[in-house]
Amino acid sequence: MEHDIKELLIESQEEGFFFLTRLVAEYKNGQNVFNKTGERLWGVYGEQNKLIGVAGLNRNPYSQYANVGRVRRFYVSAQFRRKGIGKQLLKGVIHYAENYYDSLVLYTDTDEAKLFYERNGFQCVYNQHKITHEYKLKINILNVH
Repeated sequence: MEHDIKELLIESQEEGFFFLTRLVAEYKNGQNVFNKTGERLWGVYGEQNKLIGVAGLNRNPYSQYANVGRVRRFYVSAQFRRKGIGKQLLKGVIHYAENYYDSLVLYTDTDEAKLFYERNGFQCVYNQHKITHEYKLKINILNVH
């Protein structure tokens, strides 16, 4: 993984993003290797087998509920943005998550990412610890008699 992600890691740091740095560090030390039930780490490869995007899915560590997934470490190389790659990657995460969770949450602090997630069905969430957006995977229907 470390060799594959090196260029993407440098690019993300130059953009001021350090979550891929955490991804590599936590993967190396075993803190988060995306290997629990319902967890996964994706990589998108372009020409010459070059890694151009990553996304992770964990059970939300900030929730007491096991049915909430957390989209993490989502990054697409700047030169490949606005080409549908991020959208396809996110669709893959959502499709996989439907088997394990009722909803997905994430945290972002950039306007570009907020717009991206909102265009792809995520709703803004307010006043929640480390959550800015949520995507409902399953609708809970209450039977009222």
